[in-house]
Order: sequence, then C-alpha cells, then structure tokens
Amino acid sequence: MVVQNIGGIDTCEIEFNPGVTVCTGQNATNRTSLLTAIAGALGGSAATLKSDADKGHVQLEFDGETYTRHYHRGSDGSVITDGEPYTDDPELVDLFACLLEDNPARRAVERGDDLRDILMRPVDTEAIQERIREFERERTQITARLEEIERKRNHLPELETRRTTLEDELEATTEKLGALREQVADHDIDADAAGAAEDLLSDLESCRQTLRQTRDEIETQQSTLEALSDEREEISDELDNLKDQDTDWEDLERELDQLQDRERELQDSINDLSAIVEFNDELLNSSDELVDTNPDEQTVTDELNPMSATIKCWTCGNHVERRAIDSQLEELRTVIGEKRSERQEVQDEIAELREQLDQLQSAERRRRECEERLDENDRQRQRREQRVNDLEKKVTELRETIRELEEEVKETEEFRESELVEQYERLSELEYERGQIEQELNDVEDELRDLESLADEQEQLEAQKAQLQEELESLRTRIEDLERDAVEAFNEHMAEVLSLLEYQNIERVWIERKVPNDGPEGVFELHVVRSTENGTMYEDTVDHLSESEREVIGLVVALAGYLVHEVYETVPVMLLDSLEAIDAGRIARLIEYIAEFASYLIVALLEEDAQDLNDTYTRLSSDTIGS
Repeated sequence: MVVQNIGGIDTCEIEFNPGVTVCTGQNATNRTSLLTAIAGALGGSAATLKSDADKGHVQLEFDGETYTRHYHRGSDGSVITDGEPYTDDPELVDLFACLLEDNPARRAVERGDDLRDILMRPVDTEAIQERIREFERERTQITARLEEIERKRNHLPELETRRTTLEDELEATTEKLGALREQVADHDIDADAAGAAEDLLSDLESCRQTLRQTRDEIETQQSTLEALSDEREEISDELDNLKDQDTDWEDLERELDQLQDRERELQDSINDLSAIVEFNDELLNSSDELVDTNPDEQTVTDELNPMSATIKCWTCGNHVERRAIDSQLEELRTVIGEKRSERQEVQDEIAELREQLDQLQSAERRRRECEERLDENDRQRQRREQRVNDLEKKVTELRETIRELEEEVKETEEFRESELVEQYERLSELEYERGQIEQELNDVEDELRDLESLADEQEQLEAQKAQLQEELESLRTRIEDLERDAVEAFNEHMAEVLSLLEYQNIERVWIERKVPNDGPEGVFELHVVRSTENGTMYEDTVDHLSESEREVIGLVVALAGYLVHEVYETVPVMLLDSLEAIDAGRIARLIEYIAEFASYLIVALLEEDAQDLNDTYTRLSSDTIGS
C-alpha cells in the first residue's frame, strides 16, 4: 500500500500480510493516520488530506487488483474525493470495519445512544416497506381477478344444463321440420301454381323473418344504448370525483423543492462541521507541536492529566487547556447529530410529498382515461342511435311490403283454403325457430369453452398469489429477523468476551429487543448485570460503566454488525485504534478474539500496550511510517 499526504503522513509504502498486524509507537507517530488511509482505500470516510498539502492519495493492491483514493483541495478549501476504492459502501466501512476512536458504535455506547440505529443502519427499511406495498397491490389485483373467475365459473352447471336443454329443443324442432316437409310434398296441386304460391309465401315469410330480425336488432341496439348511457353516467361520476380531488401541483412541487434545498443545506452543514471536527481531531492526535511544554507553568497534576495541558490555539494564538478544545469539539459533534436528525425528518417529509405527487399523477392519468372513454362512449352512442333510426325506417318499409304481399296471398283462394299456406307458414316459423336455437346453442358452447379456459388462468393466478404471499411473509419478517440476528450476535460474543477478559463484577451485558405496539421495528435496550462481593446480582446502568468497559462493549457492537451484515464478504479488513483505556492483558486477549473473524486485523498500539501480544503477529514500528 502507498500513502501520500494523508493525515500527518508525507509518504510511505507498506505491505501487510494476512492475520494480525500491530503498528506500535508513541502518540503523534502517524499510526492513526495510517489506519485512516487504509480506511479511505477501503471506501470509508476516515482519511483526511494533510493540512499543508493540496492533494494526496492512497493506493491499495489486493488480490491482483489496484484500488485508489485521491484527495484534492478545492479553491474554497473543501476537499474533493474521487478514485476507485475497494468498496463503494462507505457506511459499512465506517460502522463495522474502521473501529477507530470516533467509530459510531464505540461512541454510541459511550453516549448511551440507540444501538439499533447502529446495528440496523445498513438495512434500507424504507425500500423493504415499499416492496411490501408493491406486493400487496399486486396480490389485491390477483385476488380481484380470481374472484371474477370464480363468479363466472359458478355459472358453469347452469350453462351445461342450458346446453342440454337447447340440444333437446334443436333435435325436436328438426324432427318437426322433417315431418312438415313430407306433408307439403304430399299435396297434389298444379306445380306452377303451387310454385308461384310457394314463392309468394316464401317472399312473405322472408319479409316477416327480416322484420323480426330487424326488430331484434333494434332491441339489441337499444339495450346497448342503455348500457352505454349507464356507463357514461358512471364515468361522469368518477370524473367529477377526480376533479373534486384536484390539488395544486405547483404548491406541492414548490414545497418539495424547498425541502430538497433544506436537505442539501443540512448535508452541507454536516459535511462542513464533520470536516472541522476531523481536522481538529487530527491536529490533536497526530502532533505534539502545539502543546505548551514550559515546565515553569506546568504542575504535577498537569503532567499526569494530558487533558489539562495548555495548548497554543492554531487559529488565534491564545493558550487554552486541551479539555476546552475537546469540549467544543464534543459540542460540534452534538450539533452534527442534531442536524442529522433534522435531515432525516426532512427526508421523511420529502418521501411523503413524493408519494402525494405520485398519487396525483395516478389520478391525472385516470382522469385522462375517463375523458377518453367518455369521448368513445359518445361516439358509440351516436353510431348506434343512427343505426336505430335506419332500422326503424327499414321496419316501416318492410311492413308496407308485407301488407302488399298479404294482399297478393289473399288472391290465391284455392291454396288458402287448403292447408298448404298454413304449412308453409309453419315451415318458415320452424326454420326460424331452429336458427334461433342453433345461434343460442353456439353462444352457450362458446361461453363454456371460455369458462374451461379460465381454469388454467385460475391455477396460474393461485400459484402466483401463493408465491406473492411467501415473499410478503419473507419481507415482513426480514427486518425482524435481522434485528434478532443482531441481538443474538451481540449477546453471544459479548458473553464470550466478558468471560475472556474477566471483568470481576460484571456478570452479563446483553441487549433486549422490545417490539412497540405502533410498528414492526424493535427497540434495543442495553442491560448491565453486576454482582456484589457476596454474589448478589443487580442491574446497573450504562452510565456507571468504566471507560474500559464501554470501549469493549462498543467494539463488540461493531463486531456483531460486521458478522450479521456479512461485511467480511465485502471488506475482509478490520482496523483498531485508541485502546489505551483497556489494560495490556485484556487488549491481547481481545485482539486474539477479534482476529478470528477478519482476514486482516490491523491494530495501532502504544509500546507498553503491545507487550502481551502473541509473538506470531506481524510488528510494524512507527519508524516505518512516513512523517
């Protein structure tokens, strides 16, 4: 790995082997700068540009691939970062791989913050909820279609009965036609006269049949017109409702723009304040040049307590205690946290506004569809009304033609006195009747075939619905499962670490997951159980933990996140720093435990804290790190 102008490092080139690498040395020897440079190459945000440099970079070679991170100082003093790091997910690196002093998990335990926010932060719960809503909408559509199919298939027995009845009626009508045709053929009359009479009657019946068909068509058209009128009324009502729901889009979009501007302002503020905190932290941790070392002004207490040391302020030149600067930095960190909370509230409002705009867009699309349907309905009604007018004129003409034919038929007294005319009339009626039966039978059989084809669709939809239900259940339990896994991972490893480090009066540290009534997401409550000298157990508060105990708990929280979110698959490196609050023996056992879970574990320690470490670990002296 090559580092240039990062933190307090001018330039250095170092090779790391798998396993544990220990960077030893005193304070202000750029060990922390080296770890932040590694974090930057991995994709984290810990690395900072050297204060007196305009550009710097980190280059990491791993498994035959080269990863880079470049830092440039802009004209306004801000630092621009680019390049191709090991991973494009800085949150995973910052939360669970880069376990330096300002690691969010360690600081959350120190401040008593919500541990669920740390352990569940990589999980996009909003995306999961949106996916659930999408699946629920699709399931609702499938359910509606299945209910429609079921309603149609409920008519299947009725249709089958109707088909049998029509087949019987068709057979009976065909037999009647055959018998009547034989009777007509038996009449012994003049062939020409009979032919003329038959033609006359045929024309008359043809006109009558045409008249009946025309009347039927008029009824069909009028029924269709009534249906179109009902449909038009429904569309008009829906359109009126949609118009009543109109909302001023411009107000929503203007409000959305304002919220997005506010979000950017908050993000800029967070970035600027974070840069100030990181810059000052780096100056405090990586250099002793600003410490006032005048022995005449120092007391024995000052020498024992570094926080009371006097520092020459790098902005105004005045002498102030180091604790005053640390206090101001802590206030800045609090402000950063408040702005992040405000940014989250703004982001929630943005999401709500976007959802409202989506609903308005959907309503607008539906309104246009209704207007188009209304126009099409009007066109169809106009065509059918014209068709009814034409058919009514045709009925008038047919009635006149029938009247004339009936007058001619009366003149054929000879045939009228016989049964021939009646038989021809009956023959025509039966033929028409058979045609009607055949048509209805065809319609019933077509409907039966359609219903039979619905069985395959029903089977497919039911399978699809079952799959959707499984996916919904999986999504609904995914957040809960991840929360349970995180809690179980922490509790398991915390118990093992406590047993390993042998804190005398701590019996157990564990997280309890509680589920509120108003939502599926849990709440993580940290418990500390201590024991007295006589063995009595009691629950203590986090506020009473020692600094060493808090640091250990914070590291285990980060380790739980590293394992639950399988960060080791993405980032096989863990970085440890600022372990001074833990004694050397416990540091050695803690490092040996954590080393089991990361392919590369790189630790920065003071010489005295590294004395109990395993001799097999790779040692890296601060002398090899560029200044």
